Amino acid sequence: MRIYDPRFKYTPAMSTNIVSTWKKHGFKPTTEAERLARQRRTLESGAARGASITQFDSAKRKVRSPLRLASRKAAGTD
Repeated sequence: MRIYDPRFKYTPAMSTNIVSTWKKHGFKPTTEAERLARQRRTLESGAARGASITQFDSAKRKVRSPLRLASRKAAGTD
């Protein structure tokens, strides 16, 4: 069905229930316990080696970003 089809019924976004839509298509939300267990398994298996899971990842990237390093070299502070 296309948007210009007369049978198409527009539903405003404010009137939709996202959770029920995802469930209707087979999505099963992860519980907090499942999420923590998955995180523990990943850490124990060593798969997270080299990948930090801290909230400081974005700060680390910002400090080491290529543009920031280039501006430091240009200023002679490197």
